[in-house]
Amino acid sequence: MIQTDFFPPPIQIIQKVPTSIYQPRKVEELLPEIDILPDTYMIYPNGGYHPFYGVPNALAIYQQPIWPYIKRIKFKFSRSEKKSIFSNLQMNLGFDEGYAVISLQRISTRTRYNKQKQKMETAPKDSNQKFHRLVSLAWVPNPEGKKYVCHGKDDRTDFRIENLKWGTHSENMRGKIAKSPETLEQKYQDLVNKGIIKNEETR
Repeated sequence: MIQTDFFPPPIQIIQKVPTSIYQPRKVEELLPEIDILPDTYMIYPNGGYHPFYGVPNALAIYQQPIWPYIKRIKFKFSRSEKKSIFSNLQMNLGFDEGYAVISLQRISTRTRYNKQKQKMETAPKDSNQKFHRLVSLAWVPNPEGKKYVCHGKDDRTDFRIENLKWGTHSENMRGKIAKSPETLEQKYQDLVNKGIIKNEETR
């Protein structure tokens, strides 16, 4: 996974009153098989910004605060002012083969060493998750117990609830991207060129 400039400065949330039946969820409840830090991450159904927010020539839909997002609600900071600043920010998403991804900290730890192989510190391990899957686990019904999440409009950058559905492996294999460009601008244009991002008229 390439994670160079996928993480721009955090974007401040414009709080919205939920207008749907979907309620915020604790992320660790969606991933019981992984030891995600408890009571630390909340996923919200709307009100956040897309990673393409602010990208020149990006479609208007990517500039709107209508997207699902994750916010970290528990920190190690002891100073209340730092908590106040960071608690109002959505977490940044990266990209992996056109899919939005997010890195979450786990209870499990790893040891970091310096160049002299001396122990420096113990830090939490990370769990990288595809964001559309977390959205689906939170709010998309799956009565048949299917294992894969499909994008209804073949636009893998659209991780809104209404664009996601559970499906089979074969249903999920359409429109794979073999290589991802480097910058967000290049990524956006590449997805437009491939027809993955649709024009407003075709949405």
